[in-house]
Amino acid sequence: MKKINIFLLVLMISTFNLIAQDPKLSENFTVEVGEEYGETDGGMRNFYKYDGYVVGINRHKDHLIIQKFDPNTLKEVERKEHKKFFKEKRREDFEKILRLGDNVLFFYAQWDRKAKVESLEYEAISLKTLEISEFKEIIRQEGKVAGDFAFVRSGFFTTKAKTLNKYEYRTSYDEDQLLLEYRLKPKFRDDSKSYDRISINVFDKDLNVIWNNVVEMPYTEKKMDNEDFAIDKEGNFFMLAKVYEDDTTNETKKKKRGKKGKKDANYHLEIFKVKKGTNTIVNSKIEIGDKLVDEILLYENALGDIVLSGTSKNPDSGKGLLFGKRRGQATGIFTAKLDNEGAISDFNSYEFPIEMLTKYATKKEKKKNKKKENDEAESPAFNGLKINTIAANDDGSFVILGEQRYIVANTRTTSTGRTSTSYVHYYRDILAAKINVDGTLAWMHKLPKLQVGRRGKRTMSYTHMFAGENHYLLYLDNVKNLNLPEDKVPYKHTDGKGGYFTAYIINDQTGEVKKEAIFNTRDFNGTELEHFETDKIFPLSDSEILIEGFEGRSKDFLVKVKAK
Repeated sequence: MKKINIFLLVLMISTFNLIAQDPKLSENFTVEVGEEYGETDGGMRNFYKYDGYVVGINRHKDHLIIQKFDPNTLKEVERKEHKKFFKEKRREDFEKILRLGDNVLFFYAQWDRKAKVESLEYEAISLKTLEISEFKEIIRQEGKVAGDFAFVRSGFFTTKAKTLNKYEYRTSYDEDQLLLEYRLKPKFRDDSKSYDRISINVFDKDLNVIWNNVVEMPYTEKKMDNEDFAIDKEGNFFMLAKVYEDDTTNETKKKKRGKKGKKDANYHLEIFKVKKGTNTIVNSKIEIGDKLVDEILLYENALGDIVLSGTSKNPDSGKGLLFGKRRGQATGIFTAKLDNEGAISDFNSYEFPIEMLTKYATKKEKKKNKKKENDEAESPAFNGLKINTIAANDDGSFVILGEQRYIVANTRTTSTGRTSTSYVHYYRDILAAKINVDGTLAWMHKLPKLQVGRRGKRTMSYTHMFAGENHYLLYLDNVKNLNLPEDKVPYKHTDGKGGYFTAYIINDQTGEVKKEAIFNTRDFNGTELEHFETDKIFPLSDSEILIEGFEGRSKDFLVKVKAK
């Protein structure tokens, strides 16, 4: 009798756990599934809204596929396939794909060895007709353009030297102007003698030149690090740079003997503004005190203001063992605004509260941050944090969205002495913080999740959508995390194993957070939603997203999720 009671108790607990893990799906969303259409393999996957339709630009093997969809019926209404598109020689040096006005542009960097000329060419895909234009040259530069030197695979067993990231691409907030910026080849190899010469090229939405010029930076390459670039709706150019105080590139100054507290930064930030049609630099210094910059972004907001925002960090050793200057050790956020002359106003900074950092943290993280809480030299850190995006609101306020992202290498040695290394990708907790238009902090949250995989991003990370009064952060999660206590670490979601498509819902005004499950990818419309990936999510409107699904028999289909 006793054994039977124990058995029944175990059975009841197991049944209860199964029920608890099969939650009621959210009633705040509707989910529609469209008709199937011929698959694409996703080597290139981009969607664009245009004139009531959605245009998809995809890749299948070496073919380019351009599709037009009706977002109401979720049907593919037109398809154009360009066979062997990516086999053509001049397309090997693909640089960038972006939208400008009514076109999607493919950019290709070319080097004419005989003429010793660098050029940038483009093809335009019309969102109206789906036709592809002829190749057109947009940049022509005598001599080499500076970039990042790297070895890339050119065959199964071979590699070749190549210069990457030659050009910086930025569009204005309204996407009606394009900035193409690049560095000319330095006059001297010695960074302490060489001054960056930057070519600024601004185009309208039809790629007609508005203005261009070459400017020389006021500091040597050793003295400054370029951080970010932006263009405003008037066509003015802005650059943000880190300028060192001495002839070293050390991030911090040495403290005098016996002096305690945080180390001072050995650099300051400067904004360089070049007005439309000129080559004169107007620079403004940003006082950051004892703040050290972890990451920083420069962008134009909805009101036409140029804003900089980023994260600060502890004055640590400054350099990592493998990856240069350490990033991802954020201790707070900061923001500032530029006036019409390029001068800084409204500089504000906010440290991460220890109460926020200890939520959903591991014992090791709690212990480490608790130790730093009363340390004069270091502040508690949001370890591994990287900024994902700045979500700009129409009133000039904005939301900083970041995420803990890092890779752990595991090396094993066999009994025969052979070693092998595997890499585990982590996408963990989200930072969401709203900054009001006057620079004050509206709200700040650490939102728990734990996504782990071995093949890159795939089903991990999240997608942001703004609908009505709410921000939606959409991602795949383990169902056990729906009602997670603040003192618990999230249960793991493993990439490729399916999961619940989940939403964090944040009220923009109050900062109130809710969490709801939308659907289960393992049990979706009577089948499994295969090959789900975060990058397949496309924000369709303020309240709708599209997801491209894979049926399993060489067919794709669209799923529309709408917030009520």
